Amino acid sequence: MCGTETSFITAAEAAQLLETTEMRILMMLKKKELQGRLEDEIWYVDRASLQLCEKPKAADIVRPGGCGGGCSSGCGGH
Repeated sequence: MCGTETSFITAAEAAQLLETTEMRILMMLKKKELQGRLEDEIWYVDRASLQLCEKPKAADIVRPGGCGGGCSSGCGGH
């Protein structure tokens, strides 16, 4: 890192940067996959922790009985 100052962004902004949903960001915070803090009922994500994770893939969001990839063809969950 380039210093001791940390930069925090909202969970919504983090979701845009990682091309995912805000709910996924909140789950990543809960699992400690991202660093963050809660202030006045708003979650803020440490921007530096975003560099440590990969963008989630459709396979990361698997629903029972389906693939979670958005297909409606009944693919059987790959």
